[in-house]
Amino acid sequence: MRYCFAVGTRPELIKTAPVIKEFKKNNQEVVVLSTSQHKELLNMANKVFNISFDYDLDIMKPNQDLFDISVNVLSKIKSFFEKMVPDYVFVQGDTTTAFIIALSSFYYQNIKVCHIEAGLRSFDKFQPFPEEINRKLISVVADYHFCPTVLSSQNLRKENIKDNVFITGNTVVDALLYIDPLINTIDIEKIYNVNKNSYILVEVHRRESFGGKMVEIMESINEIQRITGVPVLFPVHYNPNVRKPAFEILSPNKNIKLIEPVDYLTMLSLIKNAKIIITDSGGIQEEAPTYKTPVIVVRNKTERPEGIKYKFIIIAGTSKKQIIEKTIKYFNHKDKLIKLDVPNPYGDGLASERILNVILKNKYIPFQSQKHAKVH
Repeated sequence: MRYCFAVGTRPELIKTAPVIKEFKKNNQEVVVLSTSQHKELLNMANKVFNISFDYDLDIMKPNQDLFDISVNVLSKIKSFFEKMVPDYVFVQGDTTTAFIIALSSFYYQNIKVCHIEAGLRSFDKFQPFPEEINRKLISVVADYHFCPTVLSSQNLRKENIKDNVFITGNTVVDALLYIDPLINTIDIEKIYNVNKNSYILVEVHRRESFGGKMVEIMESINEIQRITGVPVLFPVHYNPNVRKPAFEILSPNKNIKLIEPVDYLTMLSLIKNAKIIITDSGGIQEEAPTYKTPVIVVRNKTERPEGIKYKFIIIAGTSKKQIIEKTIKYFNHKDKLIKLDVPNPYGDGLASERILNVILKNKYIPFQSQKHAKVH
């Protein structure tokens, strides 16, 4: 059997790498396909995992839109399938890369589509955009659905998707455990001249935040810094829809450090040692609970509600007033999370092993959210 793993963005690589390594460790024939949807960030993350890309569609171009990504992947994937003829194709999450490759695999008819991180839903097709529709459409064509939590599996059941649905935990926790020994080698205090647990981390980049919402987010960050008096670290995404308002609005404030995107190890160290995080990212909502760092989500909805109960994540919306109020209210919440010592609700570090066991051994023991591995 030939197993193809498709990646195109940094989160896809991070969450797919542990599964790739698990299949290779068990001497399976693995082919890794990169679309290079986000080439620089993808390669930056791969410095940690050292995954060899067997094929690269190399689709990225300046200021690309969803039409560009979709057309370019579709136009190049057929020849790859004709050369390799994989038996299984694994896609992760909800990117346009994942959707188009899942669709292309369906067109090819004899390829089984395996969806890692299946079943996430916000129930609003524009939040997040285009991810909510991407993941729903992947679910329609997928043959195997690897859900991170019970809730995500229930979402599929409500859509009448009942066959081959497996609760595995999220592979991002596998990734965190894999590289945990390296995270503490990053000296955040020395590199950025900040104290641990005494700075705010910002990471925003989503398409639905572009425009007026992005301006409100930036203005909120400025005001929050002034109120709290602590420094802000903001790795600014390469997309000009983020960079332009970020530098225009925030650069005059000398206590806000606008830095270039960082490698994955550095990002995890920033997440681990931040006092609080302001973000529209999905992945950070899953990563931060391992380190007990609360996340202010500058979106109106989340497809990862499991973290809401203990306020690992707090939905603030996109209005300046709400973002400021929520951030100030939960500014010292990390201390409470550390004291409670509630484990990460999204995974236990065994998701990759569960996925392999389902495919190769027809063996399945579901992830139970109350049993977790811990990262220190």
